[in-house]
Amino acid sequence: MATWSTTYLAALGDPAVTPAFMPQPRAFAAAETVRQRVRVRRGGSALRLVLSNEFGTGPLVFDAVTVNSVPLTLAGVTRWEIPAGRTATSDPVGFAFADGDELTVDCVLGADAGAGAFLHSAQRTGEVLGSSERFGSLYWITRVLTDAPARGPVIVAVGDSLTRGDGTSPDLDQRYPDHLQRRVGTTGVVLNAGIGGNRLLGPLFGPTLPDRFDRDVLGVPEATHLLLMAGLNDLPAGATAPEITAVLFDLATRAQQHGIRPVLGTLTPMMGSVYETFRAAGNEATRLAVNEAVTAQKAWPVVDFAAAVADPADPSRLAPPFDSGDGVHLSDSGAEALAAAVHLDLVAAHA
Repeated sequence: MATWSTTYLAALGDPAVTPAFMPQPRAFAAAETVRQRVRVRRGGSALRLVLSNEFGTGPLVFDAVTVNSVPLTLAGVTRWEIPAGRTATSDPVGFAFADGDELTVDCVLGADAGAGAFLHSAQRTGEVLGSSERFGSLYWITRVLTDAPARGPVIVAVGDSLTRGDGTSPDLDQRYPDHLQRRVGTTGVVLNAGIGGNRLLGPLFGPTLPDRFDRDVLGVPEATHLLLMAGLNDLPAGATAPEITAVLFDLATRAQQHGIRPVLGTLTPMMGSVYETFRAAGNEATRLAVNEAVTAQKAWPVVDFAAAVADPADPSRLAPPFDSGDGVHLSDSGAEALAAAVHLDLVAAHA
């Protein structure tokens, strides 16, 4: 019997907690074909696709689902029906693919549907075939599994839009976990479990990080390491440093109890933000207090992401080459700088 390992992961969010001022997830009509592309980390000779209707209010129906034009079945039939609140994993299909391949997933809607589960600002361009419409969110696709056994470290990078890659070039794989994957090479796998806007202490674009931790980190059975950088979005909501660090340390403890090695990251600068809520009085002091507590603890190793991208002339701001333009999110070179700050011995395989 094949042992399946995760070669692609997307941490999907809840359309119901998408702020009204942001672009809303799309609704889809019966007979539309939605084409999306994902890049796997490790190849294999067979795969399974996992689709999610976790936050849907009714069944999600597809008349057909294909990967690179190869039909995928669910319980032996080509028509998929995923109940609200559930995910569905395809039957295995023989399909040769290589490390780093881009896969094209087509989903043919069998009925009108809402988003069900989606990832805002996925840094990937999707399309509805037969129309000129393009979109930047990811719908339904949450994992690709390969029959190739896991080897080396399997690193789950979890966090918010800085992990997800907002601000980096779409379709060019410039997010910091992508850059880290290139550093790790074929000796390991780096999975991106970021959700833009995600918080530790309240839902935004999806469940809080503690509420999705079982799904996106502990639910990856082959995971060996956790890269945890989160809490920046809690600052505009008024969270205190002790509240933020208590959650971070609890998540690290949960990972460690499951045999996953946690690595904590400091919070990056934001005082150059175009968003007034990030620049509000007291936020910078709270960010610095969080970073001081994270670096002072001795239970787990730390990556100083803040120092890696800060402006030497004003460490409360991003260095200009690393700023995507809004003072919070990182450019391609900024994301690369985050990845370069991770010492590979912290995420190396251990006996």
